[in-house]
Amino acid sequence: MMGRRGGSHPRPGLPRVNLLSQSDLDRIAVRRLRTRFVAGGVALALLVGAGWFVQHQRVNDAKKLVTVEKAETDRLSGEAKELTDIKTFVAGVDGQKQTVAATMGQEIYFSRVLSGIRGASPIGTTLQSIAVTLAADAAGSSAAAGDAGASVCPGPDPFQTEAVVGCVTLSGTAVSRAEVGELVTRLGSMGLFVEPFISTTTTGDAQTVAFSGSVGLSEKVYSHRYGTVPAAQTSDTPESGTSDDGADQASAATGGES
Repeated sequence: MMGRRGGSHPRPGLPRVNLLSQSDLDRIAVRRLRTRFVAGGVALALLVGAGWFVQHQRVNDAKKLVTVEKAETDRLSGEAKELTDIKTFVAGVDGQKQTVAATMGQEIYFSRVLSGIRGASPIGTTLQSIAVTLAADAAGSSAAAGDAGASVCPGPDPFQTEAVVGCVTLSGTAVSRAEVGELVTRLGSMGLFVEPFISTTTTGDAQTVAFSGSVGLSEKVYSHRYGTVPAAQTSDTPESGTSDDGADQASAATGGES
């Protein structure tokens, strides 16, 4: 029975009596505590299972991504190999172009040389023979410009010669020595030729003057179709020779009247 507090009246109803022993009470408390542990364990197991499931899905997604990226890498590697072969081919073509440019950089338009000599010849002058001799190493000769003996052609001043890329020896007849001098003047003013020099003149029976001499070729006779000549040879601006393309493969002919 529950005792009364102070001076309060007892509450109506049946009295409450605890008939369980202390061991039973302890057993009930243990059971409740065990139930709570089981519930907590189940909740923890569910949480761990959910975490494992999420991580498993993430790992699977990562594996799928790795598979896709590996396939893309293999595809790009194949394309890169093909592009490498193309790059090698293009590099080889560029090398061949440079070789052609270096080899053909000193190509000469002989038709331009012949046309220049004919254009410089006065009326009444007849050219009987024309021969062109190219320098063994035009680039080396140009680099040695100003050195004595650098020219492959004899000049009017044997102590101060100019470097040339070739030499034209010519012979012919003229009406007078004045015309021979005019030929020399015209050749010297054209820009294609360097140091025109008439070595011999002979007066014939028919009031004609036979002459022979030489004139050097300047760098302006280069065609520049396959590239420019080395830097040492580009001191002058080359002339354009597109109008002579049809006849550029013809060599200098011997003989001819102006």
